[in-house]
Amino acid sequence: MFTLRYFEHSPRVTLLQILLKDEHDIRIDGIFGPKTRAALEAFQKSRGQFPSGNATADTWNELLRGTRLAVISSVDMGDPTLEVDVQALKAAGDNPIELGGMCNGIGALISEVGARAAGKSIAALRLDGHGNLGRWLTVSVGDVVDMTKKDYRETAKEYYSYIDPEHFSMVASLLDQLSRRFAPFGFAEHHGCSLGKRPETRKMLAKLADLWGVPISVGITLQDVGAVTFFNGPVFTAFPHGMSLRWWSHQFQNISVRNATFRSDSSAPF
Repeated sequence: MFTLRYFEHSPRVTLLQILLKDEHDIRIDGIFGPKTRAALEAFQKSRGQFPSGNATADTWNELLRGTRLAVISSVDMGDPTLEVDVQALKAAGDNPIELGGMCNGIGALISEVGARAAGKSIAALRLDGHGNLGRWLTVSVGDVVDMTKKDYRETAKEYYSYIDPEHFSMVASLLDQLSRRFAPFGFAEHHGCSLGKRPETRKMLAKLADLWGVPISVGITLQDVGAVTFFNGPVFTAFPHGMSLRWWSHQFQNISVRNATFRSDSSAPF
């Protein structure tokens, strides 16, 4: 589901640590260090898996078993070349939503996510698409960078099918429908290119993190097609209310995902 790198700092690691903590005494800090790796190896060994210390698809499935948590991915198939990403996600144990060539892609996304998260809370929402040179988080419009000016202008009118700083206030109420679906330690990602590079996009991501109540991660540089289970290069993460990874992670030190009841319409289990 997610490819983690040794010494990675991210909300993905926070989720891994929370899922391991019921059986292993580790610190929830979002850092994939030696103690987290040792706990992961011990967990794999206890489940009859090779103790590689790498979170494989089988390992993620075992970690999530019995938790009533959902990991959901969606691919912007407005660009057919992203079929490579669809296949990469399926190989990693995922079954992504495929959206493209439609109006109101955000509405379709919310409907599909709601159906897949029925009776569960979202632990991770991964959106895969294009970044339009760091300007848009595409949902269903495909790659617009090489369009003619005329086609670009027409596509830009479909602002309910991508998320950008200029139109964020117009789509915020629609996006807000997902706010109550996330687990309190959930997170979101978008794998479009260069989204973390532009200051105006970073500011919008901070607003979205506040709206959803979860951190949102994007790549700062170009992202390779097919490399959708991880980010290429440095990553920017916007945390709710300006929090840091350390402080956001620390609040979940005493949570137990298997002993808590998560409501599908609420971001809090208690």
